[in-house]
Amino acid sequence: MLSRVADNIFWMSRYMERTNVQLRILRTYYIASQDGVPFVKWDDVFRYYNHGKAPEKTMNANEVLQFILFDKENDSSVVNNIFRARENARSAQDHITKELWQCLNDYYHLIRDAGLQKQVFSGDPVTILDQLIKQCMLYYGVVDVSMFRSEGFNYLNIGKFIERLLQSITALKMQITRIDGLATDGLSTVSWRYFLVSISGYEYYLKANSGSVKPDLIFKQALYEMHFPHSIAYGLNQLNRYAQRLKQDSKEESFEKIEFAIGKTAAILKYNSSDLSVDTQLSLLELVEENVINVVQSFNRYYFGITS
Repeated sequence: MLSRVADNIFWMSRYMERTNVQLRILRTYYIASQDGVPFVKWDDVFRYYNHGKAPEKTMNANEVLQFILFDKENDSSVVNNIFRARENARSAQDHITKELWQCLNDYYHLIRDAGLQKQVFSGDPVTILDQLIKQCMLYYGVVDVSMFRSEGFNYLNIGKFIERLLQSITALKMQITRIDGLATDGLSTVSWRYFLVSISGYEYYLKANSGSVKPDLIFKQALYEMHFPHSIAYGLNQLNRYAQRLKQDSKEESFEKIEFAIGKTAAILKYNSSDLSVDTQLSLLELVEENVINVVQSFNRYYFGITS
């Protein structure tokens, strides 16, 4: 496979995974704000999705959702994610199925629907978020049942799990920082519960742990639980799985660089305890994140031909 095509498939997958994570977090934040839970500050949400720049005025939930979902001038918006995913898919059409291309094309037309934007203000934003999340689920289903298990499928999954790792790490860092500033233990517990919902981990937590919500157990689940698909350990395991499938089509030196980068990241996670202070937890997450980014850079250099 041409390095350019592999890079297109890799980024198509990353943009779609990024979209799914964004939508689920926004849905959870909005529901929490409607439930009267005060840990969500919409100005902070705006700042995060605007490269750290604060809004010029205080914004309500609907205005922030409009900005993050539909503002084409916002580089981090969902609409721009979908546009870019579609353009990458267009450049790799010979290596994806017609069903997958049609799914992305349908999402492109859905996100451009002016009626959706109006409903964010005049209707129920949760309905819109659910509709967009459903389209993401359709995308994952189409990938699973229609994509041939060739080299392109491996790059698609590598992109997905790299993006999931980075998004999960960021969400966990934000949560740890957020609860460190909360005034009461009760509010902290509620905040952790909503965090679990945002990463699709609440039901799993309740089945695996009886009793009340405990932050240390949630942190352990988010980092180490191999049966939880949004944990860091699971993501690294899947990343290694699909990277190994590239071995037979790779130069030995290139594969060894990737294998080493992934193995080093997994070792950092494996040989650090989850029973840590807040500062140490953040340091661990930042170290893992740094090494995941190093994996991306290794793919750029040795597989995609990108040296900058």
